[in-house]
Amino acid sequence: MDQTSPERRQASDSLVSTAFDKSWRFVETDPLLRHNAKELLRSRLRAYLELSLRNGEQDILHLANRAIWKLRIELGQRSDL
Repeated sequence: MDQTSPERRQASDSLVSTAFDKSWRFVETDPLLRHNAKELLRSRLRAYLELSLRNGEQDILHLANRAIWKLRIELGQRSDL
């Protein structure tokens, strides 16, 4: 059972949403990532943001940068290599 209060959940959702907006502007134009399907990118980006938040990160810039970095590691392989 989830022990998260509604207020804490709302704050977490707000952090993820803000970090997602900041990082998505970069991700959607990144030359190493743009060959991937947008829905895959969006889904994986949100998952990385939520994971970092669960691990205690609260800084929006750190959330965004860490998620971008992890996404580039996972999906950033160039298709022509």
